[in-house]
Amino acid sequence: MKTWVLYYSKGGNTKKIADAIADELDDVLKSEQIPPAYPPENVTLLFLGTGEYAGKPDSKLLEFIRTLNKDRVKNVAVFGTNGKGIAGSAIATIKSLLKEKGINVIDESFCCKGKYFIFANRKSPDVNDIKAAKEYAKRVYNSIKA
Repeated sequence: MKTWVLYYSKGGNTKKIADAIADELDDVLKSEQIPPAYPPENVTLLFLGTGEYAGKPDSKLLEFIRTLNKDRVKNVAVFGTNGKGIAGSAIATIKSLLKEKGINVIDESFCCKGKYFIFANRKSPDVNDIKAAKEYAKRVYNSIKA
């Protein structure tokens, strides 16, 4: 099963989660910042991650979603980081845009706190967040593989 992890991360929080997801699964192509070196093709499962910036995903991620082709990506699982640690409007926006393109979106998403500015959530994402992200990745992967 061809699996890929792509993300957009300004501060490195979402990258940590993306790398944890990629490390957990056996046949992941790679964990790569958007825009990728080449477009996804014949991908069974794409994990797509974002940070939430003032309630929105970054514009580079939105542009990438606009270029996605439903014939090249079968399923997308969305994950992210933000200051609150709960799936917010950025994840909802991404899911909505993907569905509009006719791409199957996995219902379950993952979100955890990410550090921002100098002092807020300084130790996030932490080891518990990494563990939870890996568990999420396995659940989603196994649900598609089955």
